[in-house]
Amino acid sequence: MKLIADAGSTKTDWRLLNSEGIVIGTFESGGLNPIVFDEDTLKKNIARSGELFDFVDSISEVHLYGAGTDEPNAQSRLHEILSGVFDKATIYIHDDLLAAARATAGKNPGLVVILGTGSNSGYYDGKKIKKTVGHFGYVLMDDASGNWFGKQLIRDYYFEKMPQALRRKFKAKYNLQENYIKTNVYQSHQPNAFLASYSLFMHENYNERYIKKLLLKGFTEFMENEMYAYRQFKDELPVHFSGSIAFFYQKELREAVKKTGWKLGLIIRKPLDYLINYHVT
Repeated sequence: MKLIADAGSTKTDWRLLNSEGIVIGTFESGGLNPIVFDEDTLKKNIARSGELFDFVDSISEVHLYGAGTDEPNAQSRLHEILSGVFDKATIYIHDDLLAAARATAGKNPGLVVILGTGSNSGYYDGKKIKKTVGHFGYVLMDDASGNWFGKQLIRDYYFEKMPQALRRKFKAKYNLQENYIKTNVYQSHQPNAFLASYSLFMHENYNERYIKKLLLKGFTEFMENEMYAYRQFKDELPVHFSGSIAFFYQKELREAVKKTGWKLGLIIRKPLDYLINYHVT
């Protein structure tokens, strides 16, 4: 049997496939980001998968896709922990960008983008991610991500560019005290997640003209700036998107892709169920 996992910092979703590629088990455990958690916490979080352990002796392959796995030391540490649990299985660890690529493009070449809490992109040749622009996080990059939009909302609030009615709603919903924001942005362990929490305001006020303009602006800038690094593929390959920001605001995303002259591929929220198709074909 094969075990497929989509691991984040908050939780890990698991799918167990039998020899015919049919899902016979769905499980959930704690987050398995090897950059965020130490070894003891990773072990405890795996232990939270409960009934999954009833199948350990029958699992021959484990494919774990997740954030933070693209760094060699982090990957080897996670590999050792998983090998200790699934001792009869061959362990494969892949990063979340490859998960998005396999889920959307399958075994065909394409350009792939993640737009979630953070953002990332790459050129996929049908087997491997062959090129990225580099992923430098929320300070230098993460354009059009949840944390990017959250930051824009805070800035527009303080610069008074947000409409007054929305400013009142924004202030009523969030703690906008300067010391609170500065502490969480400059001293917390997950400033990107903190900023992304403010982006939920867009979903609750989606029909506001200001929100729609902000979304279109963010997506358009992403396509013009980050995707410029892949310009040689612009007329050749589709751009596939994965992640909650891409999925929930796909109307504006589609408009931005069309406006900037790129070819649109698939837009999905989570790659896990699509990865099942990849691993059984």
